[in-house]
Amino acid sequence: MRTLIVEDDALLGGIWHEVLVDAGHEAIVVDEAECARKLLLTHAFDAVVLDLMLGEDSGLSVAALANYANPDCCVVVVTGSALFARGELFGMAPNITSVLRKPVSIFELLAVIEYETGRGHRTGSRQRSYG
Repeated sequence: MRTLIVEDDALLGGIWHEVLVDAGHEAIVVDEAECARKLLLTHAFDAVVLDLMLGEDSGLSVAALANYANPDCCVVVVTGSALFARGELFGMAPNITSVLRKPVSIFELLAVIEYETGRGHRTGSRQRSYG
């Protein structure tokens, strides 16, 4: 399973990467939306773990491009922001399947990624908000 991690906190991105690789994922970490967009145009991913706020950039552009470039790719948004607290994110990009609030347990993140991708059995009807 190929997972793109888009997180501007290097320590957090590194931890997520290590846990996903240990769980058998092929994971790539980037810390900017522009880097994520370039990768989405040149590589196929099963999942994107996406920080909603990437410095001055929004992760929503990454989610939208992931939907266009990798239609079967699910996007798990992880955010510390109180914006979109009522589930509005699900309507902003059809491939956003889950929203997790920071701080998030790494075990919860891994479980959500594996559930949403279904290890190949994902359906678009499993939109969830956690936290």
